[in-house]
Amino acid sequence: MRHALLLLLALAGPALAERPAALHQLPDPAGLARLVRPEAAAAPLVILLPDALGEDGRAEPYVDSLLARGIATLSLGIGADPDTARQSTEPAASAAALAVALDWARGAGFDPAATGVLGFGLGGRAALAGGVPAVALYPGCANLPAPAGPALVLQGEEAAAACGEVVASAGMALRLLPGAGHGWDAPGAIWPSPGPLLPDPAGGPRRQARADHAVTLLAAEAAADWFEAMLAPAARSAAR
Repeated sequence: MRHALLLLLALAGPALAERPAALHQLPDPAGLARLVRPEAAAAPLVILLPDALGEDGRAEPYVDSLLARGIATLSLGIGADPDTARQSTEPAASAAALAVALDWARGAGFDPAATGVLGFGLGGRAALAGGVPAVALYPGCANLPAPAGPALVLQGEEAAAACGEVVASAGMALRLLPGAGHGWDAPGAIWPSPGPLLPDPAGGPRRQARADHAVTLLAAEAAADWFEAMLAPAARSAAR
């Protein structure tokens, strides 16, 4: 399993190879994680929680956009063999895994006031419970829990059922991405070709992903801009 992951990292291309990345084994349920950090010693940190299927490469555009703004990332859920079908929900897509990662980040010297979380699908729902600035990507709006801290929800305009309820939630901002469906950053076929079937974060039947590179880049930049505004001031204060 670990050898498969190392091979995946080696073959991921020049962008990933140029990053100062390191693997860390966190306590369960967080598991194996990848830390990518800029040169600045007092960089903010964003923890990335995977979807229910685990980290499958979806994190990369977001890691790039955050790194470009001087923000470190800790990606969870990368320990599974990407060629092995997952029969259960990824443990790292949980609030319990986030709590472990937040504790690890404090021990590693990251400022809790300059730490946030970004989650994909089910991981986006878990991110809202962390009590730190959170971005939830396509978590689905039905029965979406109220956030424990400042939050931005990025949802596809074509998958926005029940999203009117989210607007009324205190501390939660909603941005609908035009023309986007569910799972715009999922690996596989590019829309309009059929994408992979992904678990519904709200617990319903699996949903067809609508992979879209342009929407992925838009979402990555929007998330990175939001985190820069939320975390950078705290990081600058800590560095004084």
